Amino acid sequence: MNFTKSPYEAMMKKPSHIQTPPPSKAPKGSRCHGCPYWRGIACMSCYRDLLKPSAGGR
Repeated sequence: MNFTKSPYEAMMKKPSHIQTPPPSKAPKGSRCHGCPYWRGIACMSCYRDLLKPSAGGR
């Protein structure tokens, strides 16, 4: 069902075929090396440090 008479409407309904490449691994020697949360840039606060249990916790 079309909502307008625009010739672009059919094109806009099609799914895009653009695929982003998977992020590369963090560089060796950086604090993010081996981190499963690496997405191409370093986090503002390290998720691995936040997930570790605190020493004085309950």
